[in-house]
Amino acid sequence: MDAFYLFFIQAFIAVFIIVDPVANIMVFLSLTEDRSAGERKLISGKAAVFGCIVILGFAIFGNFILSFFNITIDSLRVIGGILILAIAMDMLYGRLSREGYTPEEALESGVREDIAFFPLAVPMLAGPGAITTVVILMEAAGSFAFDILVLAAIILTFFITWILFVTSEKIHHLLGVTGLRVITRMMGLILGAIAVQFITTGLWNIYLSLSAGGV
Repeated sequence: MDAFYLFFIQAFIAVFIIVDPVANIMVFLSLTEDRSAGERKLISGKAAVFGCIVILGFAIFGNFILSFFNITIDSLRVIGGILILAIAMDMLYGRLSREGYTPEEALESGVREDIAFFPLAVPMLAGPGAITTVVILMEAAGSFAFDILVLAAIILTFFITWILFVTSEKIHHLLGVTGLRVITRMMGLILGAIAVQFITTGLWNIYLSLSAGGV
């Protein structure tokens, strides 16, 4: 039972940090500054639901996608770890994540009637880093029971994301920009450690596979 709890906590921390709803509070507020409180609440709910569906879809069908393209999970660990490490460095230095949207996309989102799916859900919440993380976690789970724990961690993450977005104005007033940046940098440090673990595990497993093959 302890293994269940530990794996769930590890999966939740990894997913929550890479989705990073805390850092996205400022972006959410800027994109919805001209919306009423009711509209903002509706958008936050839709963004969380859309993002959750996307991530759950990749978690469930990720292995099939890897098999279809003949990609090993260790190759994904290495390249995904590098991507996640880049995101962690952006968080540590307080920069907008490299997997975020471009200025042109931001301008386009400003004239969209519904911004819940783009850019809020994708790519802000359900970006390449989050997709890579859940696929790796599902592969590491190894059994149906642990798979359920990963899915539960995803759902809990987006539930908390919805709460944070709904209360984003209060959080902003309470913590301010500096407080949010401090939390983001702390989360970036943890995310960087997770990324390094992904990279080293992937490289070691690739090495063992090549050694066993006599290469």
